Amino acid sequence: MKKFVWLPIFFLLLIGCETSGLEEIPLAPTELKATVASTNQVELSWKDNSTNETAYKIERKIDSGNFTEIGATSKDVTIFFDQTVTLNTTYTYRVYSSNQAGKSTLYSNEATVKMISGPILTTTSATEVSAIGAKSGGNITSDGGSPITAKGVVWSTETMPTVSLATKTSDGTGTGTFQSTLTGLAGNTKYYVRAYATTGSGTTYGEEKVFTTLPENTVVGANGKIWMDRNLGASRVATSSTDSLGFGDLYQWGRAKDGHQLRTSATTGTLATVDKPATSDFINVKTGTQDWRNPQNSTLWQGVNGSNNPCPTGFRLPTVAEWNLEIAGWSSNNNVGAFVSSLKLPMAGSRSASTGDISLAGSGGYYWTSTVDGNRSRVVVISEAQAFVSTSVRGDGKSVRCIQN
Repeated sequence: MKKFVWLPIFFLLLIGCETSGLEEIPLAPTELKATVASTNQVELSWKDNSTNETAYKIERKIDSGNFTEIGATSKDVTIFFDQTVTLNTTYTYRVYSSNQAGKSTLYSNEATVKMISGPILTTTSATEVSAIGAKSGGNITSDGGSPITAKGVVWSTETMPTVSLATKTSDGTGTGTFQSTLTGLAGNTKYYVRAYATTGSGTTYGEEKVFTTLPENTVVGANGKIWMDRNLGASRVATSSTDSLGFGDLYQWGRAKDGHQLRTSATTGTLATVDKPATSDFINVKTGTQDWRNPQNSTLWQGVNGSNNPCPTGFRLPTVAEWNLEIAGWSSNNNVGAFVSSLKLPMAGSRSASTGDISLAGSGGYYWTSTVDGNRSRVVVISEAQAFVSTSVRGDGKSVRCIQN
């Protein structure tokens, strides 16, 4: 009798031990969407509800036929492109998740699209990309037999944008090439853009292009590098070579942003003996190396990790070589070329190491480099006559324009 009582319990315990380690069947995906991406491609996307799937399986039926498997994606991949479609055909899709334990007990919802004849078009890669805008466009080589009633580009931070979004342009009607201006973009952000063409039968899209906007307050220089769009301390991008609101601060070479760089800062004749002096005064020095620090330290502005680097995170002072490449790309080697360049460099003047006086504001530009030259440092000089590299004592106050590392 005791064996009869304990035998079932023994088997239950045994079964429990054997099944406790089995993997659970994954949950089914939901919110399946099917979008016509082009005349020969359908994009599928769905919501991942499972944490233990190893794959997603995609099934499709044509018109009123039966579902058959057409592909799969790996774990956590919730986008699939069906590139085996033809025009004038209706396709219905469904998706399920799977793992070693089996397939989800349910399918996703079904999503249906109809492939219809439409325009043939391509998307133009983004150009003139800034922190807030870009250029794109497209080329419509065929209207597919129906007049093009609307065309443009549509963009989003999500893949495969459609004209249901407000972020699109309207660039006329008909076939041919067109250019589009994208505005209102956020800095340092990845965007997806597609050209579109609308007819009485619907909207067709060109291939998707991807670009990333520049960080805020930056521009691409003539040398292809990313620079800040204004001098350190300037309240705006200069509107002319003599725009005082675009002048910015005047730094002593190697000093941190500690207040000394302000054009209205007081002066002191006491030299610093440390990298970060307690004073916010502009340090006057009339003898010797005319450096604000004694002894000198030539490493303070070397690279993005320089201990006194005054530039924003990820930026630093440019080297002489980088300045020379920039100047070589200007339309003219003087203050005109400096200002009409993308950097919009003004002639912000200089502050004397010996007196603390500011001079040549509006008639000369002086820009520090990170490059040292003996007990001095290299500086870019911009005047009405020319732009060239010279040297300066480190106690002088000059403009700083930062470059991305």
